[in-house]
Amino acid sequence: MEYEIVTLQEKTAVGIAARTNNLSPDMGAVIGGLWNRFYHEGIYSSIPEKANTKALGIYTDYAGDEKSDYTAMVACETANGPQEGEYCVCRIPAGRYAKFVVHGDMVQAVASAWQEIWQMELPRSFQCDFEEYQDDSMENAEIHIYVGLLENTIQNGDGKTMIESRCGILCSECAYREQMNCKGCIHIQKPFWGDNCPVKSCCEAKTAKHCGNCENFPCDLLNQFAYDEKQGDGGKRIEQCRSWKNA
Repeated sequence: MEYEIVTLQEKTAVGIAARTNNLSPDMGAVIGGLWNRFYHEGIYSSIPEKANTKALGIYTDYAGDEKSDYTAMVACETANGPQEGEYCVCRIPAGRYAKFVVHGDMVQAVASAWQEIWQMELPRSFQCDFEEYQDDSMENAEIHIYVGLLENTIQNGDGKTMIESRCGILCSECAYREQMNCKGCIHIQKPFWGDNCPVKSCCEAKTAKHCGNCENFPCDLLNQFAYDEKQGDGGKRIEQCRSWKNA
């Protein structure tokens, strides 16, 4: 199941919540009941200062495995939380998340996606995961699922450290990534900033995952990029490649 690593800013969510467990026979009824109350008891419409029209399904307070109790919350993102005691308030923490995009039946597609996610060897933080419903279509919905990850331990499905770029830049921290709909240089053929990237092309010609795997690391080309007066980062990408190499 494909995903991308994204970095999110903190969000404030307001809604209603309940405790449940994935192995509990009434888990579906508990979460379904929250959704029913949220819309049919006027909770959604009464929450002020919504940041957008998207609904959120949020899961927090795990003990760290599928058998543990957790807090399920149905909410929407707001600019500010309401007065204390009115509704539940959740702070979705800033940090790195694995983002999955799901299409299909609003209930079945999400359930199937979570079954796969629980089987993946992600370095999960178990602090906060959430679903963001992009529309209200029941049969052909688009849902974004965000799974919280431990900082500085991003891994792929086989448990190895995930490489975000060829040159050592952390694509998940790039300010232009969402704006340009860029999935990172490993996952694209042509960079959005030009016809090609010499470092990317060099790595791929040598079948190296990143510059740290090259026998000439760090080469003149990488040093030129890393210490460029306008676009460089003072050698940070070189150290990141070295970190990936030694992981």
